[in-house]
Amino acid sequence: MSARTAIRLSIAVALAVLFGYPLVWMAMTSLKTVPEVEASAWSLPSRLYGGNYAAVFRAGNFGLYYANSVLVCGVSVLVASLAAAAAAYAFARMEFRGKEALFLLLLGGMMIPVHVTLVPLHLLMDRLGLLNTVFALIGPYVAFALPVSVFIMRGFFEALPRDMEDAARLDGCTASGAFWRVALPLSAPALSTIFIFNFVNMWNEFAFALTLAGGTSTTLPVGIYQVSTGAFSANIPGVTAGLTIGVIPGLIVYFLAQRHIVRGMTAGALSG
Repeated sequence: MSARTAIRLSIAVALAVLFGYPLVWMAMTSLKTVPEVEASAWSLPSRLYGGNYAAVFRAGNFGLYYANSVLVCGVSVLVASLAAAAAAYAFARMEFRGKEALFLLLLGGMMIPVHVTLVPLHLLMDRLGLLNTVFALIGPYVAFALPVSVFIMRGFFEALPRDMEDAARLDGCTASGAFWRVALPLSAPALSTIFIFNFVNMWNEFAFALTLAGGTSTTLPVGIYQVSTGAFSANIPGVTAGLTIGVIPGLIVYFLAQRHIVRGMTAGALSG
């Protein structure tokens, strides 16, 4: 092993420990009892205690919050991904008046802090009768995900050769047929990128979920907040159990497709 390789490996291990240890500590603490944590917050659990997880699901209503998060994130990510792919394909392959101006206007949405829309969205959802429902989150989540998603997808479509699409058109495919049958399947790396990127952001989103979806319609991050400030405010293992439950889905999705994230982001950035 060369000195350069050893240095790089050492830095990688140090960063892994630095960023991974808080997650390990959180999971470890969630398997301890309250007296064990009070005695020593840094020691290993004397035995694996799963009662904290049962308690947060029972007292914290985590089953319902989990279902709400899955519904909101699943629908929002699917709609945002398909809408972004269709819009990006039009920007990449079609010519129409005002195309570049419209694209720049769409990208302008990336420069607006999303939280400045909290009050207007609260008033809008109240008038539409959607306030305190999971449906109040789907529209904003899709809208906020579109600018960066279209940017990545457009760059990817522009990098794709037109040969297969032209062949499909010669065989009788319409423009929409070429998109669904040829371009969309080939864009799997970029689709994976925006899917994972948006899923992680939506799964962990707190401010809009707290403001727009309350009561039994709230999502997991708000549920964790309610648990940590309510019945489990003095129960550190219970709070860390809730946090562990919330972190696991994002970690699984990210680690399963991390290579797609790098490939898709690189394609979108270099080709855009």
